[in-house]
Amino acid sequence: MFQALFKIEFLRSKEATFWIIVFPILLTILLTSIFGDIEKNVKFRIGYIGENKFIENLKDHFEVLKVKKVEEIVEKNLDAVIVFEDNFDLKLQRALILSKTKLFKPVNVEIFYTDKEYSKVVKDILVNIFSSLNALNSEKEVKLKVNERKKSISYSQFLYASILVMNIMSVTFFSFTSQISFYKRRGLLRRLKCTPYSLGKFYFVYALVSLVQIVFASIIFTLFDFLVYGVKPDVLNVSIYMLFGSVVFLSLGYMIASLIENPDTIVVLGNILFQVFMFAGGFYFDVRNAGIIGTLSKIIPSTYLVDGIRKSFGYSVYENHFLIPLIWVIFSISIVSLSSIIKRKKASSNI
Repeated sequence: MFQALFKIEFLRSKEATFWIIVFPILLTILLTSIFGDIEKNVKFRIGYIGENKFIENLKDHFEVLKVKKVEEIVEKNLDAVIVFEDNFDLKLQRALILSKTKLFKPVNVEIFYTDKEYSKVVKDILVNIFSSLNALNSEKEVKLKVNERKKSISYSQFLYASILVMNIMSVTFFSFTSQISFYKRRGLLRRLKCTPYSLGKFYFVYALVSLVQIVFASIIFTLFDFLVYGVKPDVLNVSIYMLFGSVVFLSLGYMIASLIENPDTIVVLGNILFQVFMFAGGFYFDVRNAGIIGTLSKIIPSTYLVDGIRKSFGYSVYENHFLIPLIWVIFSISIVSLSSIIKRKKASSNI
């Protein structure tokens, strides 16, 4: 059964080859070409920690965000983070007044940047800005400390996780779920009931075939991304999330196939879910602050699977990477079980 299904759904299917192997590669090339150097087309972004009025002077030249921790330089894709000490404005004024006396104390400022070229440029600009304050007097009013944050994420790394999860969804919605409904309509599953081969075993084998498709497509794409863009993921981390993600979406796909009889309806619903899970899941951009889409992103499984894979590159903006998707698995299995019980009661009452 496994060999037969594998030949039908993968080896003989030109659509499967295109959607899970060729299309992800083409999409990656396109998006990386457009957005790979997105930093060139936007205003430099810096974050700051600590209350002060001095930061207002930087807003004409930078996009300035208030952050809570230095790690957000990676999470929010910032070019630099400035850490001001408490009561910076007051201490700076005091330092300027007392610069010629023994009561003088320098004001501390820390600048954090990453290993990206544009981040280094911003760091140099900020160092020059704060150094100019020291040039006003012979003494040093601002004591600078510059730190490099080694971890940063490129757009190709950001996109890598998206394509892997997109492969899972493609196999689930455009192959696994829709084909089960077509087999039902053709009466193949009804005839299978009359054989020693159980339906439960058929669904398990079919899910296994789909998992093989997902793994094969993921390996091909990972090799492509490594050779072309130099993406080096954490293999163990990626493997865990790919296996877990496959369970999540195949469970959801099986629930849909169990509840809906019409194949055309399933195809339409699959397309809708695919688009929602993809764009609201932050596959291509950070959507946390995108209104209702940002709210939706917090309750769909694709968000956490993609973000979990991105942890391979030191980038992660969500928590509960396993909890939310696991809730979807439990929900799907519960609905299928409940539906099965209801169908059995109806069948027994008709006898």
